[in-house]
Amino acid sequence: MIMPGSGIIAQTRLDLALPTDNDTLLRGGGPEFYQYVERVYKGVKSTPWEGGQYGFVRDPVETTEGLIYTRFHEGIDIRSVQRDGRGEPLDQVRAIADGKVVHTNFVPGYSNYGKYLVIEHRWDGSSYYSLYGHLSSITVKPGSVERKGDQIAVMGYTGVGLHQARAHLHLELNLILSHQFEAWHQALPSANRP
Repeated sequence: MIMPGSGIIAQTRLDLALPTDNDTLLRGGGPEFYQYVERVYKGVKSTPWEGGQYGFVRDPVETTEGLIYTRFHEGIDIRSVQRDGRGEPLDQVRAIADGKVVHTNFVPGYSNYGKYLVIEHRWDGSSYYSLYGHLSSITVKPGSVERKGDQIAVMGYTGVGLHQARAHLHLELNLILSHQFEAWHQALPSANRP
């Protein structure tokens, strides 16, 4: 961060923890870390792990410039490493940093994230929010204060388009830039078009 008018660059070191026992990303294990997506492109079915990464990694389209991906994935999908004899995921989900639980959703059909929860973290006076999605169970309640590494849930496959083999944790880290977004968006001429 650059401090306005000072010429000083301030750095904040975030002390984050992995949210599950899957640590293969730290050893270069992309295919073992990210959950694959199920894709049909030009009639060919595939299961690319790259679709579990952050960014424009889904819905490929061929263009004159080459293959581009047109759908943005807002988080990362971390694959399960612990299952019971029936194939159900057992992975504990833990808070990535200290914070307060600000939202829990226990009804899978209310969101594409299925059962999910949100924790607010405060860094350098600003709020950031970690979202943990597709959970099978949630063990915390809004208002509870969690420490980095505390168990908050169990991984699952709730939400749209998931099945047992694709059980994973969807993790996002977000910030709110403006509490006036809705008013700003409604004021745009394009927002009022049918």
